[in-house]
Amino acid sequence: MVALLYSLVVLWVVNVCHSSLLTRTVTTMSKRTGFPNTTAPAAAGLTYRGIVENMSIPAELHQRPDGRPYATFGSVVPIHCCTPEQVEQHRKTTHHYCDIFTDETLAPLGDLVYVRIDENTAEKVFINRRQRVLLVSSDGVLAQWRLAPTFESANLYLAGTPIVDQAGHLVSVVTAKWGRHYAVSAIEGEGGYFDTSLPWETLTIPEGSSVYGNRTFQSRDELREYVASLPPAGSPAAGEVSPLLYRGDSPRLVLVSPSGRQLSHHYLHGVIANDVEYL
Repeated sequence: MVALLYSLVVLWVVNVCHSSLLTRTVTTMSKRTGFPNTTAPAAAGLTYRGIVENMSIPAELHQRPDGRPYATFGSVVPIHCCTPEQVEQHRKTTHHYCDIFTDETLAPLGDLVYVRIDENTAEKVFINRRQRVLLVSSDGVLAQWRLAPTFESANLYLAGTPIVDQAGHLVSVVTAKWGRHYAVSAIEGEGGYFDTSLPWETLTIPEGSSVYGNRTFQSRDELREYVASLPPAGSPAAGEVSPLLYRGDSPRLVLVSPSGRQLSHHYLHGVIANDVEYL
């Protein structure tokens, strides 16, 4: 009987220890938007980089269905982080910023802003209006694009991290990055939209090729022959127009009708369109 009780006690201790270990290894979402999805042991070795100041910037952390974290500031949320159901809910909201749903107009973008790291800490960064990143987004109503200024940081930020001015007013939220440069989607600067519910298609221009609509051609004669085969300009076309982003040394934006006729073509110079990562 004593032996049996001893065995039960040992088994209970082993189960408790095993359960405790499992509990400690469960990944929880960090309250830091500067270091996404970190576990306690990993977070202990992290240090904030750059010019860090005490500043309270509120934010709520969430997880997408695939487990990736993102943040929201009030009603402001990156469009690309939303589920189809959330897009359907928010797409009637008035917003003036590429890849951001917002009910309110954001504060003007200055030369100096603060990016939230945690509840009481922010990184002080300077806006670079020459190092611009091309942002595109679709919300089921509009296909938007904007040449967004950037800030450089050695910290790691997740989508939706709030960016505020010196008074604490929301200027923008982080949505995308290129290397160590984070895009700041603001109403200033060049940008626009196409009135279509279709999402962006991203293509790469083969070296030495010409572009028309959603096709590339190896020679001018080949391009002219294709254009001549299309219905005349002004002919009614069934279906919605498609927005295209061509990446390459000279990125460009194209709007093409269902018939294949090109409705608009914008060259973009001095803009980063390659290897842009949407967080």
